[in-house]
Order: sequence, then structure tokens, then C-alpha cells
Amino acid sequence: MKSRSPTAKSESLKGERAKPSAKKPSSFYMKQMRAGLAAAGYVKHETWVLPENRSLLKQMEQQLRQPILAGSFMSENYMSAGNNWTIDSLFNALKALDEVASQEITLSLIQSSEPSIKLEMNEFGGLPIHIALAGQQIIVDTVLVDIDSISDVRAFNDAVLRSREMFPLSSIGIESMPNGQTVYNMFGALSADSSLTNVVTEVKTLVDNVQRASEAFEHFFK
Repeated sequence: MKSRSPTAKSESLKGERAKPSAKKPSSFYMKQMRAGLAAAGYVKHETWVLPENRSLLKQMEQQLRQPILAGSFMSENYMSAGNNWTIDSLFNALKALDEVASQEITLSLIQSSEPSIKLEMNEFGGLPIHIALAGQQIIVDTVLVDIDSISDVRAFNDAVLRSREMFPLSSIGIESMPNGQTVYNMFGALSADSSLTNVVTEVKTLVDNVQRASEAFEHFFK
């Protein structure tokens, strides 16, 4: 019996290595992916959307796989795509904030003819900040001082009118409350389709401006 020469063996091995491995069908990889997602605790949910919204849905799917967004549908990408907040959707998004979870902010939904959201800033003595929707705008406001607590209303009004550059993103106005009390409000406004980050920034800016205004106008307060 003839033995194969080393050269023949080498050529045979080269031939074996040159053979392409069997290509797995795409369905194999899809099954692997689905099995991995199921093992991680995810569930499949069929969704029907317009063709132009496919990429947006994909972005949202990736974000909704993160535990921190569980129960909070309002992602940054979603709310920057021309979708206006409602009071309920904004309230649910704010509930997911770390500041709310740590009780730095106490959040409540005020149900009335004009629903609003109340944020009590516990690190600032429970300073109440109110958020309301007015048409295409989100209004963030708080009471600065009531008119009866001003020693010289005329001088105070003059000082307020000259303070525009002191309080970026915030304005001061006069409002009559339901109980007949007249107060000075400090407020800011932004578009109803603003991102959650911008809404939170507006709230924090207002809190900062209230502190600065209280110090700047302190000599007018009784």
C-alpha cells in the first residue's frame, strides 16, 4: 500500500482549508438575537407606524431597553420631533427625574379647569413652582411677592422695569389671584415641544432668578 507523500498531504490540507464554511441563514442570527433579548427579560410588541417614522421608532426602542426609562415614554428624541407635551405626559416624564426620586423635588398634578403641575423645591424651603400649558407654550412661574408686601409700589415697579438684563430667561408680571390678591409673578415660557432637558433647565433657571430677585429687591419688601 502506497503512503501519501508529504506534498500530497499538504495539498490536501490546503484544499480542506480552502473550502468555504457553510453559511448560516439570516434567520439563524435573528433567532439568536430574539433568544438573547428574551433571556434578558425583554418582551416583543408589534407596532404599526408610518414609513417615515421607522427611524424614530428604532431610536425609542433602544432607549426603552434601558431600565431608567421604564415607565417614562418621553425620550429626548421623541419630544424634539415636533410632538407637543400634554400636562399628563409632562408630569409622567418629570416623575422619572432623579431629583424627584431623591425627594429634592415634590411633584403633584393639580386637576382643575386649567390643570397644572406643582413642583415644591425642597432644597429651597419648599418654593412652589407651577407649570402650565397655554396653547403652544409651556409657562413656568412662581409668586415673587404680593403687592401688599411692597413698601413703595411705584418705586418697585420702576426697579422691575429696569431689571430685564438681571434675570435671563425670566420675566416679572402682575397677576390677580382667584382670592382677589394681587401678586408679582416671576415666570418663563418655552415651546410646548421643547425637550425635557429644556423644561428642567427653565425650572432651575427660574429658581435661581427668584433667589437673585429676592436679594435685589429686598429693600422694597416690608
